[in-house]
Amino acid sequence: MHEDEAATVRDLKAHQSVILPLIGRHGGRVIDTAGDGILAEFPSVIGATECAVQIQTVMAERSAGVPEHRRMRLRVGINLGDVIHDDARIYGDGINIAARLETLAEPGGVLVSSTVYDHVRGKLPITFADAGERQLKNIEQPVRTYRVLIPGAAFTPGAAPLSRTTTADRRRWVVPGVAAALLVLLAAAGAWWMSPRFFPGQQADGTEAPRLSIVVLPFSNLSGDPSQDYFADGVTEDLTTDLSRLAGSFVISRNTAFTFKGKAVDARQLGRELKVRYVLEGSVRRMGRTVRVNAQLVDAGTGAHLWAEQIDIDHGTLATSQDNFGIASRLAKTLSVELVNVEGRRAPQANPDAVDLTMRGWSILNGGPGQDDVKRSVAVFEDALRIDPDNSQARVGLAQAFTLMHRNRWDPERDRILARADEAVTRAIALSPNYAHAHYVKAEVLALSRRFDAALATYDRAIALDPNHAAAYVSRGRALIAIGRAAEAMAPVEKAIRLSPRDPDLFIWYYVLCHAHTHLARDAPAIEWCLKSTATGKSFWGAWTDLAASYAWRGQKAEAAAAVAELLKVRPGFTVDTLAQDGAQYSDNPTFRKEFERIVEGARKAGLPER
Repeated sequence: MHEDEAATVRDLKAHQSVILPLIGRHGGRVIDTAGDGILAEFPSVIGATECAVQIQTVMAERSAGVPEHRRMRLRVGINLGDVIHDDARIYGDGINIAARLETLAEPGGVLVSSTVYDHVRGKLPITFADAGERQLKNIEQPVRTYRVLIPGAAFTPGAAPLSRTTTADRRRWVVPGVAAALLVLLAAAGAWWMSPRFFPGQQADGTEAPRLSIVVLPFSNLSGDPSQDYFADGVTEDLTTDLSRLAGSFVISRNTAFTFKGKAVDARQLGRELKVRYVLEGSVRRMGRTVRVNAQLVDAGTGAHLWAEQIDIDHGTLATSQDNFGIASRLAKTLSVELVNVEGRRAPQANPDAVDLTMRGWSILNGGPGQDDVKRSVAVFEDALRIDPDNSQARVGLAQAFTLMHRNRWDPERDRILARADEAVTRAIALSPNYAHAHYVKAEVLALSRRFDAALATYDRAIALDPNHAAAYVSRGRALIAIGRAAEAMAPVEKAIRLSPRDPDLFIWYYVLCHAHTHLARDAPAIEWCLKSTATGKSFWGAWTDLAASYAWRGQKAEAAAAVAELLKVRPGFTVDTLAQDGAQYSDNPTFRKEFERIVEGARKAGLPER
C-alpha cells in the first residue's frame, strides 16, 4: 500500500466490482463495504460457502500475471449463527466469531466454524482440513475451525480436486501469500464484521486498549426492592446493544460484564484486565412514581469521571412502554457523542491517522462551534480524507461543516459551499448506504437547496435508520414550516426534545417551535418558546426576530423594542429589507410567503430599521 496508495485503491475497487455481483448471484446481501473489507449475509450456508470458493477462484485468476508485490489476497471467514437485525445493521454473538475467523484465515484462504462445516459437509464437492479449536477473543467457549482445502495451495497439501458445479466454473487455483483485503461471508442468520479502518484494535496512542473500547457494568438497583433488578438489568443490556452500534466501538459482551454484578470494582484494574479505555457504570432508583437512572463514564486509565447523565421517568409511563421509555437509547445517543469528543481530544498530535483526525473533527463540531471552529474542522476532515478518501464519517463531517457555513453565511460563495457539501455527503452515502447521519446531512443539503419534498423523504430515511435521531425530527419540522405546514411541525420537534432533553442545540429546537407558532399567528405560545430559546444563554437571531414580531402584534411595545435591541447585538445591521430577502430566499411556497410577510410586518412594527 505504501508504495503506491492510489494504485492500490484502484485495484481494490476493481476487485470489488467483480466480487459484489458474485455475492448477489449466490443469494447474498451486502451489508457493508468499508475500507478493504466486505460484509455479506446469506440465507443459506451452502450459498455462502460456494460464494467464498468462487470468489477465491476469481481472485486467483485475476492475480495471474500480476507481479507478486501487487497481488491482492483476500481472507474469508464464514460463520453460521443467530443475529439481531435492524434497518441499518446486524448484531449478535455469532458476529464476533465471524470477525475472528477472518483474521485467522490464510491469505487467499477460507476459514469456517464448525457450525458451517457440519451443515456443508457432504453437500458440496469441497474438502476441509481440521484447523483445531481456537480460543477467540471475547468468545467464552473455544470454537473448532476448518480450512477449505484449495488445490494448488502451499498450505493445503494433499487436497482433493474440486469438482465442477453449476454455480461456478472451478478452474486452476493460485494461492497468493500476503493478504491485502478482507472478506467475511455470513450464512443463514449471519454475523458481524468491522474493517480495519473502523475496527478499534488500532492503538493510535500506543496503549493496549482499542479506541472507543468500553465495558458497561451492570446497573445497580438502589430501590431496596430485589424485584426491580430486572429493570436495571434490562437497561444494562439495552445500553450494551445500543453502544455496539456506534461505528468503531468495541463493547465487552454482556456475559462478561455481568460477572461483575454486585461486586466492587476498580475502574483502572478493570481497564487493564479487559483492555478497555472506558467503564460505564450506573444505577436505578425508584422514588415513589419516579424512576431515576444515573450513568457515569469513567476513564479506565486514570479513574477520572468524564461524563454523567441523569434521567427521571414516570413509573406509570414506564409500565406501558415496550422499550423502557427509550432510556438506554437516550443514554447511548448522548454517550456516543461524548465518547467521540473524548477520543477526539486525546487523539495524538504527532502523526495522527485518519480515524484520529475524524474524531478530532467531530469533537470540534459537537462543541457547538462558531465560525472559526467550523472552518478548523473542515481542515481536519480534509486531512483525514487525504489519508483515507473512503472515510464516510469524515465525509459526513465535512458536509455538515459546509452546511453550517452556508446556513450562517460564513462564506461569500454560498452556492459553491453547498455544492461541496452535496458532493461529500453523496459520496458518503454511496460508501455507507445505511449511515443514518449521512442521510440527515443529505436532507439538510436538499433543504438548503429549497428541495423540501426531497428533504422530507430523506429525513424520513434517516429516522427509519435511526429512530432516535433527534436532530432529524427537528429539521423535518423546519421543512414542514417551509412548505406551509407549520401546524404539523410541532410534533416532530417535541419528540426530539423528549429524545434529547439536554441537547446542546436545544436553543435552536425551542426556536423552531416558536417559529411554527409565529407562522400560525399564535403569538402567545410563540413568545413562550422564543423566551425559552433565549433563556438557554445562547443567542440566535431568529428567536429575537420572532420575539420582536410577536410582541409587536400583541401591542407590547417596550418588550418588542427590547427584543429588537438584542437582535441587533446578535446580527448588527439587520433590517426589515434583509429579513424580507431572507424569507424570499428560504422558500417560495405561497403559504410560507404569506405567513412570513406577517413576521416581517411585525418586525417593522417592533421598530426594526427599514433598510
